[in-house]
Amino acid sequence: MLRSYIKNLSRKSAAMKKVLRWKTLAAVLAIALFTLYLTPPVWAANTEDVSHLLKNNWCVSFLWKQCDLSGADLRDANLQEANLSGADLSGANLSGANLKNADLSDADLGGANLANADIFGTDLSRANLTDANLSRTRLWDANITLANLSGANLKDANLLDSRLWGSNLSNADLTDATLHGADLQYANLAGANLTNADLHSFFFRGSKQVTNLSNANLEGANLTGTNLKGAALIGAIMPDGSINEEIAVNFK
Repeated sequence: MLRSYIKNLSRKSAAMKKVLRWKTLAAVLAIALFTLYLTPPVWAANTEDVSHLLKNNWCVSFLWKQCDLSGADLRDANLQEANLSGADLSGANLSGANLKNADLSDADLGGANLANADIFGTDLSRANLTDANLSRTRLWDANITLANLSGANLKDANLLDSRLWGSNLSNADLTDATLHGADLQYANLAGANLTNADLHSFFFRGSKQVTNLSNANLEGANLTGTNLKGAALIGAIMPDGSINEEIAVNFK
């Protein structure tokens, strides 16, 4: 009787140890997966591509060759008129860089830091700028047509006369941004923060520069303190979901 009891107890103890081992293993795996999920992506630029860019002022991607500048440190670099069409600049640090009249069409700038960069007249058409930092950048007369700026930081950025036709600015932060005369036709600004942004139309050398938001999506956007005086808003979806049918709305 006693032997049988001890034998059963031993079996139960072994089973409990086995269950405990599995639970411990499961916990370790769960922690590992959670850590992996929280770890930010690691970018590593191709050093040859970086050297080639700084020496020749161009690094483009072809079907058979990818220009890999991901995570590159290009702070304050002089890249005026550089050809970076299709280049991978994801996670790159371009803060304070001179990118005047550069070609960044179709480039991947997701998560890149472009704070305080000079992007005057730059071609960013169809570029990926999701979650990029563009705070205090000078984007005067830039071509940002059909670009993806979802979640981008554009605080205090200057987008005077920039072309943002069909661009995706959903959930972007445009607090205190200047967008005089910008073309935002068909742009998606759903959920964007436009607090104190200035989008009013203005006169320059006798001609009116109209900020065009025709057919743009502003649903859920924050327009607190936004200046939209004289802006074209015909067909635009307003923050409350209604469709504007007036040619221009004067917000005071």
